[in-house]
Amino acid sequence: MSNLENVNIQWQDTGNIDAFGRARVSQVTTQGDFKQLHDNLPLFIDEETIGTGSAAHSTTEARSQLTTAAASDAVILQTKQRFYYKSGTSQLIFMTFDNFQSETKITKRIGYFSSSTTEPFTSDLDGLWLENDGTDVSINIYKTGTQIEQTDQSSWNIDPLDGSGDSGITVDWQDNQILIIDFEWLGVGRVRWGLVIDGLIYYFHESKHANSTQGVYMSSPNQPLRWEMRQSGAGSGTFNVICSSVNSEGAINNLGKILSENLGTTPVNANSTSNKYALLGIRLQTAKVDTLVDLINYSILSETNDNQLIEVWLNPTVAGLFTFTSVTNSSVQIAKGAANGSNTVTGGTLLYSRYITSQDATPVNLENAIRLGMAIDGTLDEIVITCNPLSSNSDVLASIDWRELT
Repeated sequence: MSNLENVNIQWQDTGNIDAFGRARVSQVTTQGDFKQLHDNLPLFIDEETIGTGSAAHSTTEARSQLTTAAASDAVILQTKQRFYYKSGTSQLIFMTFDNFQSETKITKRIGYFSSSTTEPFTSDLDGLWLENDGTDVSINIYKTGTQIEQTDQSSWNIDPLDGSGDSGITVDWQDNQILIIDFEWLGVGRVRWGLVIDGLIYYFHESKHANSTQGVYMSSPNQPLRWEMRQSGAGSGTFNVICSSVNSEGAINNLGKILSENLGTTPVNANSTSNKYALLGIRLQTAKVDTLVDLINYSILSETNDNQLIEVWLNPTVAGLFTFTSVTNSSVQIAKGAANGSNTVTGGTLLYSRYITSQDATPVNLENAIRLGMAIDGTLDEIVITCNPLSSNSDVLASIDWRELT
């Protein structure tokens, strides 16, 4: 019989396994894909500048260059959408950049985090980021304004990337880099930080929380991608933001709750063929912007014998009193068009359109990478369903269904 008492089974943590220690396979579910090929993705990424801070897009370089030139300057880019973390699944983030080298009085940050919605957007920081404060490069974890960890490069616990570690690599932060962050949350899991060089993952630090800390390490695992640069004194700096993606390592089962709203039995009087009339509007609740909301479908019914042009608009201007009210047991707010047709609509980005015949209430499926989100300053995205009657004096009803994942 074999003697197993002295057998040493060693578990090796490498780039071939995910944050939960499962063998990595090629299948991932991409939640966000941000290539700046033609513009700086204004429908997906918001921008805030303070002082003379600026962000300039380059089609040739497929990037945005962040620039500051005076004390108190700042420039921030942040995705409007937060990204869903599926419990028990490794979250995998890739972000590419260059010009992350130290520059006097300049702080640069790149990662998966958010802040307060009030300028200068520095309080209530929550999430994960890599930082160069002008002297040291560090990894940072914050929970609603409380620092959980800040570890400088010289103290990274896997490889300091200064030539002395097992990889033998000395990182040059001015050059192109591919940052990888993967994490298990469940409130108390680990975070791994690394760089992808020549197709291989080199982890340089691991932040451990299970069996060593109390309380969650960030308040929400559903964060936006964010890039920022701030200046605290004389001088100038640049930081180039290139490409990024957020992925779940495995399939996401859409097990969230499905909810619905409608106009009941009170139609909107869409009396003029020259107007677009708001039927239903939807947006996130400010305190619940980390919820993933997928619009599933809508239906329109013209009670009168009138055909309709139905459109779905992102962030239009709605005339009159169009009041959003929180839905019970939900993360969204709904606004309903006034029965007298006073909520006419102009502007916005057209997401969907369809012509329907009179008294046709067939549900229309909605599918789009553009989801409800929030700007850095707290401005909420609003999606509004409208009708434009093709004949006068029509009466129109509407309903909408959506799925929420938290």
